[in-house]
Amino acid sequence: MPANFNAPRPFSAASPVYPHYLPALHKSGRVERTIATATIAAVGIGYGLAKYKAVKSEKWQQEHHVQQEQLFRSAEAIPATVPIPVPTAEARRNEALEKAYGERSSLSELEAAVAAYESRRKD
Repeated sequence: MPANFNAPRPFSAASPVYPHYLPALHKSGRVERTIATATIAAVGIGYGLAKYKAVKSEKWQQEHHVQQEQLFRSAEAIPATVPIPVPTAEARRNEALEKAYGERSSLSELEAAVAAYESRRKD
C-alpha cells in the first residue's frame, strides 16, 4: 500500500467532487422526481377513470332494472289475448286436400290419395 493513500487531497474549486458519484445522484434525483410525478399522475387518472366507469355502469344497471320493472308491470296490466285464427275458404280446402292425400306411408293411404286426385282431375 502506498504511504500517502490516506493523505488528504489538496482542496480547490477545480478539483472533482469526492466521492465521484455525487453529481450523478444529484442529476438522477431530478429524473426520478419527474418519473415519480408522471407515475402518480397516471395512477390517479387511471383510478379516476375506473371509478367513473363503475359509477356509470351502476347507474345504467339501475335505470335498466327500473325499465324492466315498468315493462313487466305494463305486461301484467294488459291481459294476454291471442287472436284465434279463423280458417278461410282456402285454408279449409287445403286441409281437406291434406286429409284426402294423407301421409302416404301405407298402401291404402296411397291408393286413397290417387283416387282423390283422379276424381279431382275429372271435375
